[in-house]
Amino acid sequence: MISRRKRPAPAAHVPATAPLALALATLLFHSPAPAQTVSPDATTLDTVEVLGARHSLSDFPGSISVIEGDTLRAGQRQVSLAESLVRAPGITVLDRQNYAQDLQVQSRGFGARSTFGIRGIKLIVDGIPSSALDGQGQAASFPLSALDRIQVLRGPLALQHGNAAGGAIVGETAFDGPAAEVEGWIGSNSSARMAAGFEGASSNDAWQWRALGSWFTTDGDRPHSAAERAQLDGVAQYTPNDHARLRIVAGALSQPYTDDPLGLTREQWERDPHGTDPVAEQFDTRKKIDNAQLGARWEDEYAQGREYWIGGYGVTRDVVQFLAIPPVAQRAPSSAGGVIDLGRRSSGVDAGHRWEFARGALTLGAEAGWLDEQRRGYENFVGDELGVRGRLRRDEDNRIRSTEAFVLGELRPAQDWTVLGAVRRAKLRFESDDHYIAPGNGDDSGSLDYGETAAALGVSRAFGAGEIFASIGHGFETPTVTELAYRPDGSAGFNIGLEPAQFDTAELGARWRFSAGKASVSAYRIDGEDEIVPADNRGGRASFANAGRTRREGIEAGFEGRFHPQWSYALTANWLRARFTESFSYTVLTSGVERVQVVEAGNRIPGIPRADGYAELAWNTHDGRTSAAVEMRASEGVPTDDRNTDASNGYATFALRLQWRAANSGWYGFARVDNVFDRDYVGSVIVNEGNARYFEPAPGRAFTLGLGWKAGG
Repeated sequence: MISRRKRPAPAAHVPATAPLALALATLLFHSPAPAQTVSPDATTLDTVEVLGARHSLSDFPGSISVIEGDTLRAGQRQVSLAESLVRAPGITVLDRQNYAQDLQVQSRGFGARSTFGIRGIKLIVDGIPSSALDGQGQAASFPLSALDRIQVLRGPLALQHGNAAGGAIVGETAFDGPAAEVEGWIGSNSSARMAAGFEGASSNDAWQWRALGSWFTTDGDRPHSAAERAQLDGVAQYTPNDHARLRIVAGALSQPYTDDPLGLTREQWERDPHGTDPVAEQFDTRKKIDNAQLGARWEDEYAQGREYWIGGYGVTRDVVQFLAIPPVAQRAPSSAGGVIDLGRRSSGVDAGHRWEFARGALTLGAEAGWLDEQRRGYENFVGDELGVRGRLRRDEDNRIRSTEAFVLGELRPAQDWTVLGAVRRAKLRFESDDHYIAPGNGDDSGSLDYGETAAALGVSRAFGAGEIFASIGHGFETPTVTELAYRPDGSAGFNIGLEPAQFDTAELGARWRFSAGKASVSAYRIDGEDEIVPADNRGGRASFANAGRTRREGIEAGFEGRFHPQWSYALTANWLRARFTESFSYTVLTSGVERVQVVEAGNRIPGIPRADGYAELAWNTHDGRTSAAVEMRASEGVPTDDRNTDASNGYATFALRLQWRAANSGWYGFARVDNVFDRDYVGSVIVNEGNARYFEPAPGRAFTLGLGWKAGG
């Protein structure tokens, strides 16, 4: 249960949209200056795609970053999004180096509560969702090596991607002609990766296809942190004519039992910053993942200024996880045990139509989705033997049904001005059928119905060297099935008291382009209510509750370019003040005793750094075949829990990379050194970990040496 302290009747609540609404209105209704001719560089920029509509950056009124495929792979290990997403302003990546739980990606502070995978950010590849229907995504299944670019969308207009308050990461694949490629690397901690791919086409290029397979293994930097992963991704495209195309996307990931080293208490981390809690080995904490997905999308511009699309997808996901829940904690009749065994089957369809007019455009779309989950819980012991599957303690079937519709309108009221507005309406139904009924553990079946609306409005004004923009919006984020799986008070069954989070957001920003580079800066404020936060996180199992009101105020900036034909630079910087603005409390169960946790107004939202950034300085030879770079990542420390009882330390780390490419042979190679000065620091924290094992150590100095060959393309 959750309660809020009774407050005296305050002045009317002012949503986050208010501070920048005046700026937006001024931009929109102020009499435009004499028309300026936008430079060719501004009008021929890479386009970005939002809900099926292509926009030039010069007329898009929101924060968006584009990371090209060459950058994704240049001298990188290509194991996780942590390697490249640090280049996007507003994005914070905390690489926990725990492949059982995956990395943690935050967008303006959203996603910090995720105990595994990516939460609060929609993942999309070639128009097909890579996130589950409930909003939970797995970064490991994102086909990093197969993509030609990634778009990172943030701010009010990102809310139109639906059940994701933090925005969207959109991957796109392009076809460059027949090619074949083989690549591999070896590194510290017995780490290695092999990858092979090919691209082909039919004789008339009507059909094109690309496939990539990879295998990764590591012993891990810490004891009991070994991992292995095999992945296969493919995309095919059929273009019968110049205005229509069919895309088919498929992917599969197999991750056999991966060790989970868990977190460390502060005392443990200070004693051994690369150690592992003994309970991880005692219970053999581990996780197995099998994931497969298939999707198709048809697009057709059947007439001038008229186009439609229709798509569908299916995803299967099976997970088995052994937790470090002690047997004594499983004695309660309501305990769900210490082993999670779940299987998910989800599918969805979407369709839309876009009309282009002389001074604007209109897009209508609809989406429907279905998710079915079988969740079982077992004791993690048999007699005195720990870390094995024991008696059944939980057996339920969960379902989600979702229907959504949206409208996106674009207006160009004057030259160089663009207004973009969007509204999305979503209805979701969560159901749970409990099949495990025993003395002291009654029928925990239940259902929840959510009806939510997201809306956004933005305006941009283009200039010869860039544009300024402002936008406001309201969004939502419903609980995931995982967040509904456990109750904070320790009882079994659906967490029916969990409500969707609501957010009002506003931003003001600008982008510039100059002869040798580009820059962007945005300021934003986000007011939240009923934000979903971890109430308790113990031995790998988390439960969630609604917080009171929250506020995020931040500034983000990015700069990249060249100051010499042989020298280039990149810099991103984020400052974010994220805090609870209203006291709240919730009840958790500790050693069979209920405790009320009180969170005071003014506390920082845990897991979110106040400041972090990335910098890179690179050099290349005149012919471009050899390059070297130094990379720096820096972050302030982050609070570990809602009550701010502890925090990680800040850090700055450096990496070196070297790349070379042979002339006229297709051979290439790279070498890199991460954490050059072998600094001990915390890479991530487990928010509200019930045993105070908050800290997930980052690895020490690591070496990587890679070699590859490519023909064609």
